[in-house]
Amino acid sequence: MMQALQQIDLPQRLADAFTAKSQLAEQQIYFAPIRHHSPACAYALKHYIEQLQPTHILIEAPHGFQDLIEDLLSTQTQPPVAIFAQAKHNNQNKTDDQHLENLPQIQSAYFPFCGYSPEWVALQQGHKQQAQLAFIDLDWSDQCHFKAHLDQISAQQSNLMAERYLAHSQFIQQLAQKLHCRDHDELWDHLFELQSLEQLKNPTQFFNDVFSWCALARLDYEEEVLYREASLHREYCMYQHIQSMRKPEHKLLIVTGGFHTLALIEQLVNPKVKPYLIEQKNKHWQQHAWLIRYSFDRLDALNGYASGMPSPAYYQRLWQDLNQTQADSQIQLYDYLSLLCRELAEKQALEITPYIALKNTAEMALGLAQLRGHYRPGRYDLLDALQSSLIKGEMDDGQHYLWQCIDDYLSGQILGQVAKNQRSPALLQNTYQKIQTLRFKLDDTLLKQRKLDIYRKPIHQQISQFLHLLNFLQVGFAQRLSGPDFIHATGMDLLFEEWRYAWTPAVEARLIELSEQGDQLSQLATQQLLDRQQDLQAQGLGQSAMYTAQLLAQACQLGLKQQLNDLQQQLHHYLEIDQNLASLIAAAQQLFYLWYGRQLLQLPAQALQDSIVFAITQACYVLDQLYDTHEDKIEQNVQNLKALHELITNAQDKFQVSDLHLLDQMYQQLDAGKLDEFHLLKLKGALHTLLYLDQRITQQQLQQHIKEAFSIGSHAEDAVQYLQGVLYIAPEIFVQSDLAIHTLYQLVQHWSDDTFLQILPDLRYIFSQLNPKQSQQISGKIAEYTHLQDASLLEQVYSDISEQDMLHGVQLNRQLETIFADDQLLSWLYKSAPHTPQEHVDD
Repeated sequence: MMQALQQIDLPQRLADAFTAKSQLAEQQIYFAPIRHHSPACAYALKHYIEQLQPTHILIEAPHGFQDLIEDLLSTQTQPPVAIFAQAKHNNQNKTDDQHLENLPQIQSAYFPFCGYSPEWVALQQGHKQQAQLAFIDLDWSDQCHFKAHLDQISAQQSNLMAERYLAHSQFIQQLAQKLHCRDHDELWDHLFELQSLEQLKNPTQFFNDVFSWCALARLDYEEEVLYREASLHREYCMYQHIQSMRKPEHKLLIVTGGFHTLALIEQLVNPKVKPYLIEQKNKHWQQHAWLIRYSFDRLDALNGYASGMPSPAYYQRLWQDLNQTQADSQIQLYDYLSLLCRELAEKQALEITPYIALKNTAEMALGLAQLRGHYRPGRYDLLDALQSSLIKGEMDDGQHYLWQCIDDYLSGQILGQVAKNQRSPALLQNTYQKIQTLRFKLDDTLLKQRKLDIYRKPIHQQISQFLHLLNFLQVGFAQRLSGPDFIHATGMDLLFEEWRYAWTPAVEARLIELSEQGDQLSQLATQQLLDRQQDLQAQGLGQSAMYTAQLLAQACQLGLKQQLNDLQQQLHHYLEIDQNLASLIAAAQQLFYLWYGRQLLQLPAQALQDSIVFAITQACYVLDQLYDTHEDKIEQNVQNLKALHELITNAQDKFQVSDLHLLDQMYQQLDAGKLDEFHLLKLKGALHTLLYLDQRITQQQLQQHIKEAFSIGSHAEDAVQYLQGVLYIAPEIFVQSDLAIHTLYQLVQHWSDDTFLQILPDLRYIFSQLNPKQSQQISGKIAEYTHLQDASLLEQVYSDISEQDMLHGVQLNRQLETIFADDQLLSWLYKSAPHTPQEHVDD
């Protein structure tokens, strides 16, 4: 299988490296070049350590992680796990580099381990044989410091095991093409993962082959590329650590990504090594690292993990099979496929029985393995067999669900475990224990749902507050699918909440980020509310009743009782001094939403009631703001008037207090004469409608107002504005009034074509807000006025004429009018017309 590599004529540099590698072996310095998360590399490395019996094992990982080796070796630590590193940029130090001041404050990165990671095996096997273990790579903070000066810092979390060099190598791409492999992953499986157990138990030859593979890939890259990626700096750091351990009595085994092995060998035999040092002067980064739970779905290269093998659950099973040396590989295949087909059947993804699916897939996989020279079916053999056996026709023919189920099974959702007594932030420990206490399932990263009976079960109320707290802090643990929301006034009649949740590495990473600010979620949420208040102050909105009410509602939802008294006092003060009508109305609305949820949120009903009445009263005192004639304010003021009226009617209905005279206060502050004076016809229509609804004018009086607004000779825009006000408040009043519709019809009849086209967009907007039944009622009455109520007449209407055709016809009609006018025939034209427009009759 390795003939493809062994037949390649090695470049002189690589041939020299093999010679140097042999010389270093004589000095008891050995190399295990690996691919990260490779079961074959892990298995060969396990036997290599048993054969070499090294005194020191030096592993490619940031040396600042050294203190975490003890946690990694704990019997309670179960992979997949990861070291989560944070480098924090310290802006307090003065710097001449202006671009550094705009960098993200925190740079985060993961260094994952799974059961078949060679680094994990090196730690476990080395500890078993009492070898000294050390991490020798460049610290994450130093990498951030270097890349910051090259403007390569990204706000995204990074991966400290990136292997994109191998994926993008021209040599590997050409070799894959020559061996008819689809990509570098299939080529790797073909050449390495599918070597027999006898070959893997010869680790010297195996790692020589891996070294050749990686070194040939490295030769594709210029030094400048490696410099900008900090690869040269990392390799020099590893070289320094190796040199410090280089003693006659030490037997060193160096476990690094194979891409770096060539450079390390060359440095160790070169008397003059070019130093690549990270300048420590003016260094602005501080590093912290913790061991966290990790998951297979985050390890999957198909999900974007830069150094991962695809389908980690599949390779975990392969690793387990490799360590069962006496087992038959065919039996292992049948066991694996049996579980997979059973899973597909449970998810209703199969169109055939599980037995037939198992039989056909196994036969196809074994045949493909034999054809391709594999001693057992590999991942690509299995995928090809599944596609051929289970998918009939094209992939687009409804087979995506089946393939997604297969991908999910091969990827896996297993979540690792860390030692309970390990060093980790108190916030992370407290939150994890709290979530466990509340009986959430945290064994894997699968999305789960939980329904909360928030009104009848006090424990469910506590869980709801806790989940809202996590959401507010953007922890990412849970998402609310449904339930009452007393902040945004949605679903307030619902009795249950439904949440979707999953504990993932991203959740732990977020909690670690937050841990720098405190060790209690409530403490962090309180601080964030205070920060929001400061932001509002900076924006000149610190005394806004609306924003303060929103903060109060947020504090109620999160159960931050210590903040409630302060915010309630602040809100009362701001209600007294806030002169913005919209702000006061919004504050009153927010308080009303809280009043609806008073039982669930455990709020004092009377205090809320008093605050609502006070907010409404204060809003009534500033109703003179409705007389603002700016066009952009008129629409907002109509909405404000309607919202204030709804608040008052709700208060009088819900509070059942006889001495409330809020409507009297509102109407006392409104002057219809000023609406005429400032030409605010939309507000006037709204006001007349409200007066009628509150029985302060009769139906006859309202119809008289409408008739005056639509009377012949009224300006078209004024009539439309008045109509908009009526329909915005109560469209049913206009729909049920024959007089109003007929008066408007008569007015429209007297509009010229130009006037009608000018007003048409507004009319369309107005009537588009009616429901279908209301539109049908109006159209029916118009049909009566125009004598088109007979359905047979409507059949003569050309319904296929578009708006563009109609406008083109109007243009042609105008051209004809001009021609007739030039020929002195205009009067003849209109005398012969069956219906003469009023404007021309007057002429």
